[in-house]
Amino acid sequence: MRNLFIVIIINVLFLGCMNNQEVTQEDCKKQGKIFKVEKVLNFRTGTYEDRASCI
Repeated sequence: MRNLFIVIIINVLFLGCMNNQEVTQEDCKKQGKIFKVEKVLNFRTGTYEDRASCI
């Protein structure tokens, strides 16, 4: 029972990290924020990717 509880907790933590929602310009405008796109390095692939965020 204890092992099952530990496995469930670990799965919940990883599922929270995998939640990748794309940010759109419309969402930022609705929130009254500025839409910004940055190029960031993906360490796993070694390539640069665009990351969108609201500031």
